[in-house]
Amino acid sequence: MAKTRTMNELRQEKTYGYKAPFNMTNKEDSDKSKPVQRGYSEIDIETTKDLIFNSLKNKFYDMIFQAVCDEMEKHEVFQPETYFTPQGLDEFEDTWFEFYHEHHGDILGSIMKDFTN
Repeated sequence: MAKTRTMNELRQEKTYGYKAPFNMTNKEDSDKSKPVQRGYSEIDIETTKDLIFNSLKNKFYDMIFQAVCDEMEKHEVFQPETYFTPQGLDEFEDTWFEFYHEHHGDILGSIMKDFTN
């Protein structure tokens, strides 16, 4: 029986996400199919990696931000109805905004810290 591997184990394999640049099924075509070395410098490669990182980091941050909001919404502690006060809506909105976003920031900060370690 084959062992079931986790996504983390699969990602660590040399072939994860790799797509061969050419088809090696026919030996006659193998010389024609070899990739051409374009001579990219280390700076070109690092710059491209930075571009990819910068493109994705905001998307991931937005996804995590929204996920925290969605999870907080599921808990009564973070329901606005729990905190209505007789002082009026203006005071409630200010107090609620501060309360909610302070705790949202704490949760988001913990998640981001965990990912960076």
